[in-house]
Amino acid sequence: MKWRMTVLLALALLLGGCEAFDKQATAEYEAATKKWYAGEHQAAVAQYIALVKNHPYSPHADNALYWAGQTQFLYLGETERALQTLRLLLKKYPRRDMAPAAQLAIAEIYELGYEDLHRAIEEYRKAAVYADKEVREKSLYSLADNLFRTGKVDEAQETWQRQVKEFPRGGRADLAYYRLGTTSFSRGRIDEAEAYYRRSLEVSRDREITVKSTFALAQCLEAEERLQEALEVYKELEPSYPNRDAIQIKIRALETRIQKKSY
Repeated sequence: MKWRMTVLLALALLLGGCEAFDKQATAEYEAATKKWYAGEHQAAVAQYIALVKNHPYSPHADNALYWAGQTQFLYLGETERALQTLRLLLKKYPRRDMAPAAQLAIAEIYELGYEDLHRAIEEYRKAAVYADKEVREKSLYSLADNLFRTGKVDEAQETWQRQVKEFPRGGRADLAYYRLGTTSFSRGRIDEAEAYYRRSLEVSRDREITVKSTFALAQCLEAEERLQEALEVYKELEPSYPNRDAIQIKIRALETRIQKKSY
């Protein structure tokens, strides 16, 4: 009986100690985040990293490293340090919630910070295998974009197709459909391009992409000599088109074509 009481007492003390450490780690995380929101980014990073050193098993540790790395890159211009911080997150907490976002951030740093598109492609491939849906979709889109920019057009197209198949109404589906449309149009596959542009319009909630896809759809119709349909689309787009003079010139030119064709 005494043995059981001793074990129970030791367990209670251990749990109480863990709870105290968790509260301390939470307080430190909140203090660092408060510094971040106040614009004291250097101090916030120092506090985030100190939290990880002092409380390596805290549930806040992976978040602290993620925000430290992002802040180093986006606000402090410390690109290499940002990579080191994010890699540390992946090394120490590979199965934590922030690991997928950290891998995506590493890929973005190689793309945007170093303009190393080939290394970015390699890192986006790693990010695209995570189960996190948001990270997967973003990674697939950016992977395709970097493949396209490095001349690997077929692989880029396959990757965008993979993206919209898996995420047909995802946050970047409209942009992927638009890029698929422009790729198909450049290869003379007008019917295919038209279908992609229409699909982009179906799922898009972004005004800029909607305008681009609508204009591109009208170009497809014009290329197929469906001039009256193209004219109607251009006129529908006219009130929201950013360059009113340009689209009015386009409309007048198309009206002239239609008129001449009727002779």
